Amino acid sequence: MGFCIHLPKTDQLFSCKDVNLRRRKYTLIANVCKRSHHFTVRDAVWRRIAKDFINTGMTRQGPDLYPTILLKDRVKISQNWSRGVCRKDILLKWKINLLPWIQLDDDVLYLSQAADIGAYHLRGAEGGRFQHNRVTVFSGHQEDVCRFTLTDTHLVSAGGDGKIIIHDRKSDYSVEYYGHNQEVNCIDCKGELIISGSRDRTAKIWALRPNQLGKCLHTVPTYDRVWSVAISPSL
Repeated sequence: MGFCIHLPKTDQLFSCKDVNLRRRKYTLIANVCKRSHHFTVRDAVWRRIAKDFINTGMTRQGPDLYPTILLKDRVKISQNWSRGVCRKDILLKWKINLLPWIQLDDDVLYLSQAADIGAYHLRGAEGGRFQHNRVTVFSGHQEDVCRFTLTDTHLVSAGGDGKIIIHDRKSDYSVEYYGHNQEVNCIDCKGELIISGSRDRTAKIWALRPNQLGKCLHTVPTYDRVWSVAISPSL
């Protein structure tokens, strides 16, 4: 009763018994919520549901492809995609109706917008929110950027103007490669090699060595436009 005696007069409407009763009720509710949460995040609860959605990592016959990610989160993301709903904040918005190419490197997001490629810091200097102002812009194409790829020192872009541009990521220096007659749909880079594919029905291998910049090493003719290229990781 000592606790109730020292309460202000306006608060003495509630007895110590009421306080303890309410405390036990809140504790009980908190424990129920905690146990419910532990139950609902278990993968076993979501496994059957996940098989009916795409891109959850759960196949009807095979094992779980992403066991380190909670299945509940994967189902939620898949539902949002299938319904055309994104519940996250819109980071960027622009008026150009294009499908951009996006690549993330550490804490910097690279995003193609028409003929340019912008670099955005995902967090501010003090770990704040997404920074909407571009810290760097890579330009030089006369038409839309179709694809780009990153190395430790360069950004390699392919455009609808048939050009391939090698941008130095730490300076304004860039080199333009010419060789395709139509838009360059895809590109990949590894070590001192660049491979590109174009609507002109060719794939080309280029040198990225300082003394051979812009030199085409080999041309591979194809029977149709080239949509995708990749250099084997084992090379």
